[in-house]
Amino acid sequence: MSPSNKDPLDCADDSAQTFLIYDLFRAFWTRVVGLFFREVAVRNSHLIPKSGPIIFVVAPHHNQFVDPVILLMHASRRVYYLTAAASMRRKFIGFYGRCLRGIPVERQQDLAKTGAGTIRLDDRYAEPTLITGINTRFTEQLKVGMKILLPKSAGQARIDEIISDTQLRTSKEMKELEALEALTQSEGTPYKFAPHIDQDDMYRAVYQRLNNGECVGIFPEGGSHDRTEMLPLKAGATIMALGATAANPELGLKIVPTGLNYFHPSKFRSRAVIDFGQPIDVPSDLLDKYRQGGDAKRQACNDLLEIVTDGLKQVTLNTPDYETLKLIQAGRRLYQPTQHSLTMAQQVELTRRFIKGYNTYRDLPEVKELRDRVEDYNMQLRYYGIRDHQVETMQVGRAQAGALFLWRLLWLLIMGLVALPGTVLNIPVFIVTGVVSKRKAKAALAASTVKVRARDVIATWKILIALVLVPLLYTVYSVLAVFFVRRAPAWAQPFTASVAGWPSFAIYLCSWALASFMSYTALVFGEQAIDIVKSIRPLFLTLILGQEHTDLLVAQREDLSNDITELVNELGPKIYPEFSNTRVKDQLGDDKTMHPNIINESADAFHRKMREGEQAIRQRIGTSAKRPKSPARRGSKYKFNPPTPSTMDQLNSISPLEFLISPSSNEHSGSSGRKMGLVGDSQNAHSSETGTSTPEPQKGLFDFS
Repeated sequence: MSPSNKDPLDCADDSAQTFLIYDLFRAFWTRVVGLFFREVAVRNSHLIPKSGPIIFVVAPHHNQFVDPVILLMHASRRVYYLTAAASMRRKFIGFYGRCLRGIPVERQQDLAKTGAGTIRLDDRYAEPTLITGINTRFTEQLKVGMKILLPKSAGQARIDEIISDTQLRTSKEMKELEALEALTQSEGTPYKFAPHIDQDDMYRAVYQRLNNGECVGIFPEGGSHDRTEMLPLKAGATIMALGATAANPELGLKIVPTGLNYFHPSKFRSRAVIDFGQPIDVPSDLLDKYRQGGDAKRQACNDLLEIVTDGLKQVTLNTPDYETLKLIQAGRRLYQPTQHSLTMAQQVELTRRFIKGYNTYRDLPEVKELRDRVEDYNMQLRYYGIRDHQVETMQVGRAQAGALFLWRLLWLLIMGLVALPGTVLNIPVFIVTGVVSKRKAKAALAASTVKVRARDVIATWKILIALVLVPLLYTVYSVLAVFFVRRAPAWAQPFTASVAGWPSFAIYLCSWALASFMSYTALVFGEQAIDIVKSIRPLFLTLILGQEHTDLLVAQREDLSNDITELVNELGPKIYPEFSNTRVKDQLGDDKTMHPNIINESADAFHRKMREGEQAIRQRIGTSAKRPKSPARRGSKYKFNPPTPSTMDQLNSISPLEFLISPSSNEHSGSSGRKMGLVGDSQNAHSSETGTSTPEPQKGLFDFS
């Protein structure tokens, strides 16, 4: 590391003071991020070697500065990250980065500057490396060895020769289609230039940490993003692994692929799963190639990069677009493993397997047919404003729905009253963090060529703003409390008499503690209240539409679920030979979450009491909460008889009043069912006349028993 970038906390003797500072700041940030997420689960943490040097290769980089902390929360070792030097130069981020012994890395894009004029390619065939400038100042701004960068990462090339202010020669031809389109425009294209970066100091710092038996963390995508698949990995991690092992053959270095999977990365109190893969050894044959240098060295780095990429794909979710991811997630929810209660980590593993299966068989007619039906089902859920897991709660009659509706309203009132004071106190925090984080996301999106909506920066800015605003806000509240006690009006004096004799500083501290307690209580009980709010809508729909209507949606879900299960059980062995005896739960390894605290346990106890009361209501009314399964099934597992493809058109053609009018007769009910189009044509409805019977559930690839 160069003297200018030397880490002031990176002591040569690795003193206990250095590690104490690291541990304190690690504990602080893990608690902060732990508050932001409702649950963070970990898979296979037992695979992390207990000793020896490790390179944690982490992807996808979906949450900017939050991602490193997620690893710190669950890694059993101290991990020191490679951090962009531009971030280390920022006061706030740089301070914490140095406290966590980060290793600064200069990035080309951080040092790039806009060049004067525009550049173009006059003759791409005869002179493919000769760049001509329009109103450029090459001799003044550029130097041999610098790089020319085209907009939107269309292409780049190193400068070999500067001929004049308007002509230069590059080391290679820019063959990319986007680059050729930009360079062959008559007016030319804007460009940037970046200096050559010497990374020797950074590599020496990494080798020193590894030789000391420490752990280094790296995000090989090169930057954060919000795409649904990993970006192409950069070769830096493999150069470090091969270089360190070549210099010290007895090093015993391990590369641990680490996957980060978020359910809603930018949302407050969302969930995440961190998944550790099998440690990768540096192959000896690649070391031999690396030592040869030249093309053999580059080939060794590329080969190891492919191994690391394959390892990351085993612990991450990768789909070409967001729509495909939503389709896969819907299929995963509709699949029926023998164990119906899945942990969060099991859901991620199941989704990963569904992605592999879908990518393998997406062109089969039966898969295409199921895909259309799932998309149709999702459209109906959006129409009703409910989610898939809420459909089962609609399997109740009006009487039971009404009783459950009132019961949940009562508990919503209780939870809401507990959460209300803290919620009101923190309204300014919610408003400011929301506004500022969206502005930062907009700025990040404008400056990036890989981001889709720049949601990867939102959580970071929410946390950073809250860290400043919350203490400031509580300080203001505490000062106001002291002022109120000291100058209480006549009507308030009976309430303040018990603390009026306290010192002002004691009142201030108690007010601060009370505000913190109220906020955290609102956080935990507010979550329970939101869950209750979400569960009320299906009951309300049942009250308004009647069970005759809601049963149609329930029946469609059941048919779709059965068909997906049959298809998975049919095609699963072709991907996983051990299909018949696979147990995903056994393969998941350890599945842990953050330890609950007393307030979480109190809220959970309230939630259990509410559920116990609901069960009593169901038993008292004497109506089964589950709709009995129809004994009729189609003869062939691939004759799906899907609902009419124009379901949403039919739904939208019905006036709202038709949904509000209860059916007065069986004939009207049947007519309404056909209008709704939720199950399909009349010949698709469940009927005992089909002459088929429901097969026994199959145990298969995703059997969690």
